[in-house]
Amino acid sequence: MTLKSFLLLAAIFSISALPDTALPSGSTPQQLQHEVARLGGKVELVRDQITRVDLSRSKISDADLAVLEDFTDLLELDLRLTAVSDKGLIHLKTLSSLRSLNLFRTTVTDEGLRSLTHMTKLETFLIGGTHVTDAGLGSMRAFPELKKLSVFDTQCSDAGLTSLAGLKNLQTLLTGKSKITEAGIATLRKSLPNLRTSE
Repeated sequence: MTLKSFLLLAAIFSISALPDTALPSGSTPQQLQHEVARLGGKVELVRDQITRVDLSRSKISDADLAVLEDFTDLLELDLRLTAVSDKGLIHLKTLSSLRSLNLFRTTVTDEGLRSLTHMTKLETFLIGGTHVTDAGLGSMRAFPELKKLSVFDTQCSDAGLTSLAGLKNLQTLLTGKSKITEAGIATLRKSLPNLRTSE
């Protein structure tokens, strides 16, 4: 076999070995919509731009989230009740326009939240039922536009609330089944007097 033939076969093999989730850069909204549907999800389009992706309750893996890297105009992403972990969140690095992210009942931890701090326009962040702790709440400082935060059924406590004191746009905090107490909420309201809480 000549060197030229060997290199040609190697190139063909490398292309065929790409994961199913790998899409060519600049994929059209229709291609992306098809890929999300293949993964068991759905999308919403506004003027031919995909603005919302719902993959909740689907069987997606961390690797599957690579398909989202071309969704640069995405505003809402729902990943609740999936097996997504910190490794999957790395694929969200291009979603700097995101306004709403739902990670309820995923396996995300404090480390995963640190990979999302580029989402400075985030307004709604639902991390209830995850493995997030007070240390993870420190990442909330990266979201100055945050209006709604859920830490329902997490290990977050009063100590972590100090990280939220500077979020002047925060209006709603869901704390049920966490370690946050009435006293902790009262202290937080000194900085955020209009804050509403719910269990």
